[in-house]
Amino acid sequence: MRTILTVAVLVVFSATLTAADTKFESKEGKYSAKFPGEEKPKTISQKAGGLDLYITIVEKGKGGYAVIYSDVTPDVVKAAPAAQLLAGGQKGLEDNFKAKITKSGEAKVLANGKEYPARDILAEKEEMHLRIMLILVDNRLYQVFVVGSKELVSGPDADAFIKSFELAK
Repeated sequence: MRTILTVAVLVVFSATLTAADTKFESKEGKYSAKFPGEEKPKTISQKAGGLDLYITIVEKGKGGYAVIYSDVTPDVVKAAPAAQLLAGGQKGLEDNFKAKITKSGEAKVLANGKEYPARDILAEKEEMHLRIMLILVDNRLYQVFVVGSKELVSGPDADAFIKSFELAK
């Protein structure tokens, strides 16, 4: 789990892609999100820690917006409470990426009449700031990211992007 989060952060920060100002829908990922900007988001896939990561990303200046999802084995989900698994993702950000967590808390995402466990995280590493929402839906982990300057991750585009994330019906 820690490896997944670390790789995702690195991919978000180092990508050189562009975005669309329309709602992006991933039928395979079973989600939608509205990326800020004028160009179309780009989706890539990558393996990390034995898992397939599916990443949709846009760049904005020295930062960017991304939604990443991966499926973990049902055994992993059964082995620990959801809050513990999500906290493990945060710990991976701290331990592997050496980010300083500035704010963190449990959250819930309501979708299709169900409530799913989530975790909101603000972190920083040197000049880079991160805003992440981790959401666990059955055995699928979604990571909704904004990475960049403090102004970018706390700005209205970041708020709108994170709030626009929806699970498909």
